[in-house]
Amino acid sequence: EVCDDISNDGFATFDLSSQEAIILGGQDPATYNVSFHASQDDADNNAGNLPDSYTNTTANLETIYVRVENPLYSSCYSTTSFDLIVNALPDVTSVTPLQVCDDDTDGFVGFPLSDKEAELLNGQSGVAVSFHENLLGAEMDNSEIFDGYVNTSMNNQTIFVRLENTTTNCYNISSLTLEVLENPIANSTTPLEVCDDDADGIAIFNLSLKDAEVLGSQTGMTVNYYANQDDADAGDSPLPTNFTNTQAGAQEIIVRIDNGSSDCYSTTTLLLIVNPKPLVLEVSNYELCDEITPGDEEEAFDLNTKTAEISGSQANVTVSYYANPTDASTETNPITGLYTNISNPQTITAVLTNTITGCTSDLEFDVIVNPLPSVVSPTALEVCDDGTPDGLTEMDLSLKDLEITGNNPTYSVNYYETLADAETETDPLPILYTNTSNGQIIIARVENTSTGCYDTTELELVVQQAPIAFTPQPLRYCDPDNDGFGVFTLTDVDDEITGGASGLEVTYHETETN
Repeated sequence: EVCDDISNDGFATFDLSSQEAIILGGQDPATYNVSFHASQDDADNNAGNLPDSYTNTTANLETIYVRVENPLYSSCYSTTSFDLIVNALPDVTSVTPLQVCDDDTDGFVGFPLSDKEAELLNGQSGVAVSFHENLLGAEMDNSEIFDGYVNTSMNNQTIFVRLENTTTNCYNISSLTLEVLENPIANSTTPLEVCDDDADGIAIFNLSLKDAEVLGSQTGMTVNYYANQDDADAGDSPLPTNFTNTQAGAQEIIVRIDNGSSDCYSTTTLLLIVNPKPLVLEVSNYELCDEITPGDEEEAFDLNTKTAEISGSQANVTVSYYANPTDASTETNPITGLYTNISNPQTITAVLTNTITGCTSDLEFDVIVNPLPSVVSPTALEVCDDGTPDGLTEMDLSLKDLEITGNNPTYSVNYYETLADAETETDPLPILYTNTSNGQIIIARVENTSTGCYDTTELELVVQQAPIAFTPQPLRYCDPDNDGFGVFTLTDVDDEITGGASGLEVTYHETETN
């Protein structure tokens, strides 16, 4: 028996002489001649001797006839026969490369060689498969390599496969290409953060926003997102691009990047974070008095004075102001510095921004310009000085309240010696006030108790000197009838009482009260 050559056509070259020892048994080869013949007749007639190196003429199976004779006695011979059997080589089929993904980008990996056995056998049974680093090793059946073999040539290497029939030991040699495939790199990701619209810790995430970060400069790759590592490894149940988190506040998902030309992939994690928005507090309107140009209902508002009230005690929160919701939504035309209202009232939109998360909240308040009180310029407050003629006396300032306020019940009035005191509400004068000079000008501050807006006006204090009443001598009357009653002419003492001053009227009364 021999193995067919690589053509596997059933023909092969046999060394017929290799059978001589078996044919002679223990006989001396020097005594006997052994010859090989294509037929029994040829063997009997010692004709058509075949060469020792003989190629069969009938495929796979052919009988050879043997003549053994004593050369000294050629008529003394014996014959026998044996078959030439050409055993087929195992079939060799073309196999696809064994591809393994490179997990560390160095071009070297361990290959599961046995994964290719079924493809190499292509349905053949009774054939053993072994792998060898070189052709000589495969032919000599040594230096076998096994699963986990790491290529010695970077990225690509050809190894050799010995397929051997376990019955005939005939073998054939094939080759196998080992390919190290580029494994995509799943770059580490920063958290994907969104803002919580309704304070429930749940929000919609546009996962595709992280594609570029995961890919880096790689092209020809696909990116998918998964709820867990098992799904990612299996490529099952990818998450939708617009994904609503299922764990309130924060959730970790898996990102898988696939090489579009192979089954190689890598994974990394992505943290989804739902950040709370800044708290929106109750905020009062911003009111100013119409002071710059009274009556135009325009004032310069310093909106920054509302920041503390709007942000409260929240840390890392800034406040920006906009004249309308459209500007606020697009973050255009923020109000800086003093702002003059364009209507009265006017609604201002404040945007609270967390400087760490970037989350924003909006709130609105009105800027309002309140009118100044309508103040009546009063006539002088005149009082009579019935004491020492020094032009100073105590007077009741509140006597002018109704005149100055126009009898408006929402106004309050206070009086001050100077305008500066009135504007700063410093040292208000007592209601019962003694003037410091005759004709003194004081300031009345009139304030709207609802709005706090005020205006001022001047009030002149005038002291009119009362006439001096001199004490006259007693009037005497002689009582003719001694009854204690008499008629007195009171005007007789007019001059004595007035001291002779002109322009004075004297009246007489029975009591001080009258």
